[in-house]
Amino acid sequence: MNSQNKAERKGEEQEIAPLVDPILPDMLALGLDVVFVGAAPSLSSERVRHYYAGPTNKFWLLLHQAGFTPRQLRTEEDEEAMHYGIGLTGLFKTVSSSANHLLPPPTIQQRVSLQRKLQDFAPRFVCYNGKDVYQMATGKVCTDWGEQALERHISLSAEAHAPRNPRVFVIHSSSARADGWGRERLALYKELKQQIDAK
Repeated sequence: MNSQNKAERKGEEQEIAPLVDPILPDMLALGLDVVFVGAAPSLSSERVRHYYAGPTNKFWLLLHQAGFTPRQLRTEEDEEAMHYGIGLTGLFKTVSSSANHLLPPPTIQQRVSLQRKLQDFAPRFVCYNGKDVYQMATGKVCTDWGEQALERHISLSAEAHAPRNPRVFVIHSSSARADGWGRERLALYKELKQQIDAK
């Protein structure tokens, strides 16, 4: 093989992106009460390989304060969340970010993959951790906090309006950037828990 052919072949190989494992595994199972959806793992979560690991992130504290868990779970105990009917996933599985606005626009494939995953596992509720996460994941602008009307939730497949389609909820981000809405944020977590308990 001459040097030109080697160079061309090397260029072709470089165009083929290697498969990348997810930074964090999905924590999903059938029969969950709620799946919390984030945008992408934080840099802290990427480093320790656990959900909501940032030292100022209030996610695990809010779960406990709202009554989802009997005590505040540590980030390394994130798998235990499923014992309390809580699932965890995200839109971007192979990139991390220090802030959602630094993420690239999601692809339609990423959105479809997320929505199909949520439909397959069929939790009673899907809760987006911020209006920006809802918009990235669905392509729709969220104007109100709390439960979302079904017709506002994006239809990415013929199954989107199936009877098992989860109810959709949007809360203030658990990031420290949303601490200014701390009272309202906790109230939304409690409202979600009340709706879950009102079976």
